[in-house]
Amino acid sequence: MDVAVDGVSKAAEDAKQDNRDKLIYPLQQLSNGIMSSFFSTYLNSMMTMIYVFPLAVAGFVESVSQALGWVIGPISGAIMDRISFKKAKFWPWIIIGSIGMAICWVLIYSIPSLVSNPQAWAVPVAAIIILQRVLAGPNTAVGNTLYAQIAKNSKLRAYIAMWGKITRDGAKVITGFLFPLMLTGFLATGMTEVKAWSYIAIILAGSSMIGYAIVVGLVKGSRPEKEAMAGLAAGRRKSAPISRTITAIFTNRALLGAFLSQTLSKVFFFYHIMGAMFLCRYYFLNVGILAVYMTPLNLASVGGAMLVPLVYKVLKDTRLCATMTYVFQIVLYGIAYFVLSPTNPWPGIILICAAFFFNGMSDSFLQPLFAHGADYSVWKSGNKDYGLNMAVFALSVTTGSLLSTITRTSFLAGGGFVSADLTPAKMAAGAVVPQGVAQAIHNMNTLYPLIISAMIILVLVFIYNLTDKKVEELQKQIAERDAAAAKA
Repeated sequence: MDVAVDGVSKAAEDAKQDNRDKLIYPLQQLSNGIMSSFFSTYLNSMMTMIYVFPLAVAGFVESVSQALGWVIGPISGAIMDRISFKKAKFWPWIIIGSIGMAICWVLIYSIPSLVSNPQAWAVPVAAIIILQRVLAGPNTAVGNTLYAQIAKNSKLRAYIAMWGKITRDGAKVITGFLFPLMLTGFLATGMTEVKAWSYIAIILAGSSMIGYAIVVGLVKGSRPEKEAMAGLAAGRRKSAPISRTITAIFTNRALLGAFLSQTLSKVFFFYHIMGAMFLCRYYFLNVGILAVYMTPLNLASVGGAMLVPLVYKVLKDTRLCATMTYVFQIVLYGIAYFVLSPTNPWPGIILICAAFFFNGMSDSFLQPLFAHGADYSVWKSGNKDYGLNMAVFALSVTTGSLLSTITRTSFLAGGGFVSADLTPAKMAAGAVVPQGVAQAIHNMNTLYPLIISAMIILVLVFIYNLTDKKVEELQKQIAERDAAAAKA
């Protein structure tokens, strides 16, 4: 009887442990979403309108910052795989990364309220923007590594990715709703706009840090953390050279396919998110639409993500699920191309939000494809370097963001956008937006997403080569190999 009771107690405790671990990635995404949804969304506006960066310079600073992710992401993942703290494995990196990010963002948004001439601080602010990207690396690496280790099967990977998407975009909805209210409230008291932005920055960064504190507590008691510490106490099994992991990554068609798909998807994702201010101010000629536009856009993404379990239940394969989401996006963007108009914005906005509904699904299905690819690399190399493998996921987001920034800047500049000619003051005085700029903004929200979605389908069909069934076989072989090594 005691054995049975103990067995039941152990099973119940294991179930509780698994449920707690499942909260880590979504809560980390929520905390990160609260911070990044405000700061990164309005960063370009801060640079061009407050610090008065020329458009090309602002784009260059953003591009350099994003390009650093190509170095910081893999290095952070490799360090996490191979280096541990004396009494910890993962959670100290979250503390380092989250506090560093918060300080950098608050400085960027607070300096204009503390100095008389923000333009003179352009170079230091550019340096802080780049430093923020460096400090974000360890925090991102922890989240992606734990995601792959906690979510062991395809269904659970899609489920946790879904909740990560919901919390991440849910934070954007909340922030997008509260930001205009807070700004209006502070301005109503007679506060200057730059001071109001600094107060909002402190409030949002502080809220994010509360979330990260909860995440740290969960990670400290998580199964991956405990297993890592137990391994260190018993003496870590010697790994094969890291070169074998790198070779496995670069010969991994699944990781390549997932990387290309996510990179391409993030290019037009950021057209909508980072370019929202341009769409509302320079195409609809009504910046007030921004708050109304951003809320349903992100709500649609959340709504699409919530249907991930149902779609997976019907199609039963992650790659197939992801492919079908882009088919629907092609149809919706095709209609939007002919409907989006500056004189009647709402039909176009509704169609873009509908496309974002399916984009919310695609985001949730693409992330498990990276974890599948990581399993293949672990199976092939013999090294459990999930941090380095999952760095490819972060790298794809960074690359997509970088390509989005470069192409967005190029399209706007090619259309005749000159920030000095299209300041809010000159717009209010009657400055006309060049037709080339309006057409570039139209295409970035309709035609280019359509073309990119078609390219993603081709990648998923002809390059990505893992099915969920094949991944289950690889995981079984990895577990058998680990069990044999433990006995040796």
